[in-house]
Amino acid sequence: MNPARGIFPVPRLKPETGFSLIELVVFIVVVGILGAALFAGFSTALQQGASGTDLSTNATQLAQERMELILAQKRVLGFAGFTAATFDPCTSSPPSTQAVCAAPPAGYTVSAALTDNWGGDTNYKMINVSVTGKSQESLIALVANY
Repeated sequence: MNPARGIFPVPRLKPETGFSLIELVVFIVVVGILGAALFAGFSTALQQGASGTDLSTNATQLAQERMELILAQKRVLGFAGFTAATFDPCTSSPPSTQAVCAAPPAGYTVSAALTDNWGGDTNYKMINVSVTGKSQESLIALVANY
């Protein structure tokens, strides 16, 4: 025992560890600002992406409707009657009164083409429906003589 220190030893104080209240508040404010900026960026990106998706969805729907009408025409006419002059009810004479044949929505153009002798084989015909305008879409179908 050291007589200079007395009978009872003095405990050594350890340095305090941890964060002060001010440091914690500053951290929360900084994380909140960063989170708000990220949220605003994601929100803007989602809104801009949604409008492009809507345009693409509209173009796809227009192409599918026209393709379904053309394929129904093939079932009615049969393979032999399904020619470049008769394959599309919207452009044949007299034109179809189907809603699909009405003028497409503003900003879109729908067209269809028929290719005989696909790959050099007269038993196949290829249908191509294209939508252009605000968004582009193209659908292709192959019909066979069966």
